Amino acid sequence: MYCPQCRAEFREGFTRCSDCGIELVEVLPPVAPNSSEPAENERPDLASARYFLAWFVPMCVYLLLLFAYSFRPVLFRNIFITVLFISLHIAEVLGMFWMMYQAVRHERRFGRYALLAMVPFMFVWYSLVRVPLRKEFESDSPFIR
Repeated sequence: MYCPQCRAEFREGFTRCSDCGIELVEVLPPVAPNSSEPAENERPDLASARYFLAWFVPMCVYLLLLFAYSFRPVLFRNIFITVLFISLHIAEVLGMFWMMYQAVRHERRFGRYALLAMVPFMFVWYSLVRVPLRKEFESDSPFIR
């Protein structure tokens, strides 16, 4: 069963889309090239992966330093490593709160973004992918207020 509006797939037994509230169909109609299908980044499940490294690299460095401190506290006698770790930690915590605030304020379904905010440096992805979409899709998007 599929929703003809958001094109989400459902298990047998469901008759209405939980997001759109319309009747499900058994076969999706083909997408016309000039249809009003949501843009690639309007739906989170279709978002491009090109911003993956923007948050993944700082997260890996942060976690590497965190584990290094757990197993070899001697490494933190080096002032450069200590300052780098503290800076990354402060940025991660502030970014987490910023992302939660932005999600609650601007997203229709903010729960998933509040959980994603707990992932270190996910706020970088949010600021690169989701924030620019607000101006473009704010009025008619089912995902962004």
